[in-house]
Amino acid sequence: MKFASMLTLFILLSAANSNCYADCKCDDWVEKGGYCVDYVKSKIPTFPVPQSVAEITVLKNREVAKAEEGDVAIFDLGRYWHVAYIEKVNRNQEGQAVSVDVSEMNYGGKLSFNLFKNKWKQNDEQEWKRALCCGVTSKYDQLDTRKNVAINSIEQIWSPDIIFSQEQSGGYADLFKNKIREALDQLIQLKERVL
Repeated sequence: MKFASMLTLFILLSAANSNCYADCKCDDWVEKGGYCVDYVKSKIPTFPVPQSVAEITVLKNREVAKAEEGDVAIFDLGRYWHVAYIEKVNRNQEGQAVSVDVSEMNYGGKLSFNLFKNKWKQNDEQEWKRALCCGVTSKYDQLDTRKNVAINSIEQIWSPDIIFSQEQSGGYADLFKNKIREALDQLIQLKERVL
């Protein structure tokens, strides 16, 4: 699991298009196991850890508006991707999902130097900067909850129920191919917009 977490961290950090992350050497932070993906894997051991940015979009297997308890909410935070476990879906009078309650780790503000010194008993400013580079937040290795997270703030949903039903019906390979095709189409559209 630690290797998978490290791959995820690399992917999530690489997605930020910043040259800072290549030199961070985050193995020690990965070993501590305090990232968001570590928590989600503890709740859903079958959560697939992406090994590329394209595979992050493949994790979208349920419409956001159809989120269910037990699904994984995936957020694009600009510099990072973040995952959280959906504890509850809050619906309006028409039954439409409007927000979710989530549990998560490592979703917090910037890790201050004082918090770094107090929590990890290190007074080395370079180590603090490396922790920041590795995506360590003020809530690293802390279980936390957020209530009423707006449904429109979620980039995509991954559902273990859909993967299970696809595997049972033999359609998992088709699902994967379709998701890869969707991801490639999105990349082509993005490239066309840039050019």
